[in-house]
Amino acid sequence: MARTAEFDFMRKVVMIGAGGSGKTALVNRFLTQKFSEQYIVTIGSQFAVKTVAVDEADGRQVVVKLLVWDLAGQQRFDFIRGSYYRGSKGALLVFDTTRKSTYMELPKWIEETQNALGERIPIILLANKVDLVDERVITTEMGMAFAEEHGLNGYLETSALTGKNVEEAFRRLAEFSIS
Repeated sequence: MARTAEFDFMRKVVMIGAGGSGKTALVNRFLTQKFSEQYIVTIGSQFAVKTVAVDEADGRQVVVKLLVWDLAGQQRFDFIRGSYYRGSKGALLVFDTTRKSTYMELPKWIEETQNALGERIPIILLANKVDLVDERVITTEMGMAFAEEHGLNGYLETSALTGKNVEEAFRRLAEFSIS
C-alpha cells in the first residue's frame, strides 16, 4: 500500500520539568544529534517538529510526526504554561539526576499536566544528566520507584551530552501517543 502522506499520525507532545533539568538540550539532541553547552533560558516555550518511525503490534511500521513543545520550567512562567498543554497527547517529564530539587518537583508537574488537560496523558519520566556520575544524587532505583508509584508510562536514563536514550525516549512517547 502506497503512503500518501509523509506521516501516519501527528501528535503534540510536551517536555516538562524544572528549569535547568536539560529539556532544551534533550530536544536539541533529538533534532540535530548534537550537544551544545550554550543555552538561553526558555521563555514560555519553544517548538520543534520531527518524525519518528514506530512499530505497531501487528508488525507494521508507522511514521509519527511529533510536534514537540519545550515548556519553560521556571516558576515565573507558571501562569502562561497551562495554555501550552492544550491538545497534548504525551509528555516527557525531565529531572536532573544531580539536583534533588528537580526530583522533588516531579509531583507538581504531573498535577499541573492533569489540571491543564483535565485528563491523564502518557508520561515518560526521564532522569537526565546521567553522564555526570560523580555528581549524581538521585539513583536509578529512586527514579524507577517514582515512575511506578505514580503510574507513569516508563522510566529512562538519558544524557543530552552523550545522546544516551534520547531517540528512544521520543520513540517510546510516539508509541504511547498513538495507542
